[in-house]
Amino acid sequence: MEYEPIIFDFNQKRLKFEKPLHVWQTYYLEDVIDVFEKVQKAINEQFYVAGYVSYECAPAFENHLSVSDPDGKFPLVWFGVYEKPMEDDAIRKKGVYSVSKWSEGTDRVEYEKNIESIHAAIARGETYQVNYSTRLQAKLSGDDLAYYEDLRDAQQTNYSAYLNIGSYRILSVSPELFFHWDGDVLRTKPMKGTLPKTECKRALFESEKNRTENVMIVDLLRNDLGRIAKTGTVKVPQLFEIEEYPTVYQMTSTVEANTKPGVTLLDIFQAMFPCGSITGAPKISTMQIISSLEKEPRNIYCGAIGLAVPGEGITFNVAIRTVLVDTHNQMAVYGVGGGIIWDSTAEDEYNEMMTKTRVLTYRNKDKEQVGGNSEL
Repeated sequence: MEYEPIIFDFNQKRLKFEKPLHVWQTYYLEDVIDVFEKVQKAINEQFYVAGYVSYECAPAFENHLSVSDPDGKFPLVWFGVYEKPMEDDAIRKKGVYSVSKWSEGTDRVEYEKNIESIHAAIARGETYQVNYSTRLQAKLSGDDLAYYEDLRDAQQTNYSAYLNIGSYRILSVSPELFFHWDGDVLRTKPMKGTLPKTECKRALFESEKNRTENVMIVDLLRNDLGRIAKTGTVKVPQLFEIEEYPTVYQMTSTVEANTKPGVTLLDIFQAMFPCGSITGAPKISTMQIISSLEKEPRNIYCGAIGLAVPGEGITFNVAIRTVLVDTHNQMAVYGVGGGIIWDSTAEDEYNEMMTKTRVLTYRNKDKEQVGGNSEL
C-alpha cells in the first residue's frame, strides 16, 4: 500500500516523507501499547517517526476513559518510520478539487437538547466543563492535497499536517500544540476561548467566561503533567495569551515541566491523552458524558498528530481544525465543538462552533487559488 506523501508544516517549516521503512498501525485497543513500544525503539535509534493517535485510543492508555465505539475502518493509531525527510525543491502543480456544501450531523434542536443535558450534569456536580462536538460532512472530489494546501495557506497555523495513510487522508490545519518534548522540558499549550475576528481582540482577553474555561483546563493539564514531572517543576509561564488567525482570535496558556528520568512517549500519552482542552474537566466523568451524547466516533478529530525529529524532540498537535477524507466514498468529515460550562448558552456556543467552521471556506485573497471550491 502507498503511504505518501506525509507532510508536516509545524512552525512553518515543511518536512515531507515518502517510502517508510516501517508502518505500524492497529485497529485494536489491545495492540496500541505494542505500537508505542516499537515507535519508542525507532525514536531511540534516531529515526524520524510521523503519525497520529485517534481519540478512541484513550482507553488503551487509561482504561477508565470512555469513548464511542471505533468504526473499525479507521486505524486507531498509525506511525511511519523514516530515515530522513525528502527534498522538496520541486514546485508541484496544484490540482483541481471540489467540495460540496457541508452538512451538519446534529440539528439545532438536538444540539440545544444536549446543551441542556450538559447543564444538568454540571448541576449534579458530575463535571465543570464538557467539550461537546458534532460532525460536518461533505463530498470531496479531486486533489485532496490541493485542498490541504489551500487550507494551510489561508490559515497559516503552526501545527498543520497532511497524512496519506492509504484509503484515508488527514488534512489538519491545527493551531493547537498538544505537547513538545525535548527529552527534558515538556511543554503544552492548551487553547480554550474563541472569538470571531469581527469582534474586538481585547474582548476575548477580558471575557470572564473564556478565562474560566481556560483556567479549568490549565489546572487539569498541570495535574496531568504532574504525573510525569520532577517534583516542583510544573509551572504556567503564560496565562491568557491571545493568538490571532484569519478567522478567529484564540486564547491560549502555556504549562510546562521537567520530566522525570526514564519517561517515554508512552508515559506521556498515559498521563496526558486526550488533551484536556478537547475533553473538559474532570476528564474521566466528562468523557463519560461526551460518549453518551456523541453518537459516532471522533476518529482523528481531537486525537493527536505528531512527529519525532532526531536531535530536536517530539511534537504533537491537538487534531482540531482537521478534515478526514475517506477516499473510497469521497466523504470528508470535519469535527467541531467547544467547551460548555454553567454560563454557556446554546445560542452562543452554536455561533462559536460555526465560527470554527469558517476555516473550511476562508481563502487568502492575496494568493492564487487554483480550481478549488468549498461552501458551508
